[in-house]
Amino acid sequence: MNKFFKVTGIIGLTALLLAGCSSDSNATNDSSQAASSSSTQMATEQAIDVSLPAQLSTLDTTQTTDKVTFTVAQQIFEGLYRLDETSTPVPGLAESVDISDDGLVYTFHLRDDIHWSDGTPITSNDFMYAWKKLVTPETAAPNAYWLDSVVNSADARQGNADVDSIGLAAPDDQTFEVTLANPQSSFLSVISIAWLAPQNEEYVEALGDDYASSSENMIYSGPFILENWSQVSNTWTLTKNPEYYDADVVQLATVEGSTIVEENTGINMFDTGELDLTRISGQFVQQFQDSEALVNQQEISNYFLDFNKTTNDALANAHLRKAIALAIDKEGLVNNVLADGSTVLNGLIPANLYTNENTGEDFRAYSGEYNVYDLDAAAEEWEQATSELGDSISLSLLANDSDNGKRIAEYIQAQLQDNLEGLTVTIDQQPSNNLNQSRRDGNYEMSLSGWIAGSNDLNSYFNLYRSGSSYNYGGYENEEYSALVEQANTTDANDIDAMFTDYQAAEEILLAEDAAQVPLYQSAANYLVNPNLQNVIYHSYGDYYNFREAYLTE
Repeated sequence: MNKFFKVTGIIGLTALLLAGCSSDSNATNDSSQAASSSSTQMATEQAIDVSLPAQLSTLDTTQTTDKVTFTVAQQIFEGLYRLDETSTPVPGLAESVDISDDGLVYTFHLRDDIHWSDGTPITSNDFMYAWKKLVTPETAAPNAYWLDSVVNSADARQGNADVDSIGLAAPDDQTFEVTLANPQSSFLSVISIAWLAPQNEEYVEALGDDYASSSENMIYSGPFILENWSQVSNTWTLTKNPEYYDADVVQLATVEGSTIVEENTGINMFDTGELDLTRISGQFVQQFQDSEALVNQQEISNYFLDFNKTTNDALANAHLRKAIALAIDKEGLVNNVLADGSTVLNGLIPANLYTNENTGEDFRAYSGEYNVYDLDAAAEEWEQATSELGDSISLSLLANDSDNGKRIAEYIQAQLQDNLEGLTVTIDQQPSNNLNQSRRDGNYEMSLSGWIAGSNDLNSYFNLYRSGSSYNYGGYENEEYSALVEQANTTDANDIDAMFTDYQAAEEILLAEDAAQVPLYQSAANYLVNPNLQNVIYHSYGDYYNFREAYLTE
């Protein structure tokens, strides 16, 4: 048997367990409809206007963390692989990959016609530089853990090994070799997201701290170029990248983007033709339920409430956390407040993220449900908490300043104050970028936040609460939990049944025993989209929407 097999198209032999493609029950402009409309005449002017609900943060791909920014990053930066219309990894800047029989060695063969937007050739060293930069401790990259499966990478990001010792090699300009310490079935999914896109060392180092501070201080490897953007901008522009290797499939000449926090503003602009795509939620979804412009998608996400015991000693009390977890009617939240297709979630891992290929069982179904709404059980935990902490407890709740964020925060506030007598909850609403910084700084007591799948990797969720994780903002510590997650990623990485057992035990500790997080709901994404805008892709991971092959019809 040959040591290597070659993958040149949609993944087959590696059997990546991706979530199913999204269902657009009201969509008239999804990829399947676009295919059937291929004979429709294209518009002479291929220019659209779209919105996102928050400002873009940093576009240094080693530092980007939020999905709003990744929505743009995925248009302007492409890596070795990319996601197709079904969210399956397919070759991007790499033409093919050889994967060793033991699943440890990936040898990527780059295309011979790939260039940066300034005409400079893209080489294997661009990947070598970007990936090493990601795990260099001095850069403090939040997503460095994505390369933990690479030999010596985890040790390098923790400062316990030389970055040059990690399992990467570039034997020539068109060959990039990655050696894993443990098999990772989600690896091609992980590298299809912009956090592992290339960076040109000479260009980046010449700019220093100015790199990625504005659209003028970047060069691009994806189908579009970013223009008219700086880190304080509420607007930005995408233009077609003539140097992109597959430029012939890119039909849109320009995409004008803007930050619109108030959904009603976006709807009014859509109605007057000023926007071709805008995101909506809650009551607005019901308002447009019968409109051909409505596109909906079930996201692979966990929107949750979590705690920071370092800022309020009361939150160190497990009975208080359990009382809060049990006192929130999630059915009322999704049906009466959100009313947009979101579903109740009673676990860390959302549905449809990962399926056991041996049993066909989705992890969410396998692991079960935790802290289901139960007022009697909540009262028991609350009684125990108040006997230890006193009858009057005050907590603050950090939430997004969007319409949706306000509605959710007020609902949680009412539920907790009504169901747990003596508890006072004050709401602290902040813009998305401020909220994210407050969480990073640990400047909150309770927080409403979300984690949307960046790939189909289970560890991306469990990593939120591992000791030492850059996302463990509330300082959760449980040695047994961290050991189980480590075991799932190393010893049991190639045994899916054992991996599921490890993760289920870790989830039980996190939610049932410690109530360190309160999962609330799995979100739905809803958009108003110009029916003449065809072939927009709504990936399960990485971005809200993608315009690589989108186009306007007359």
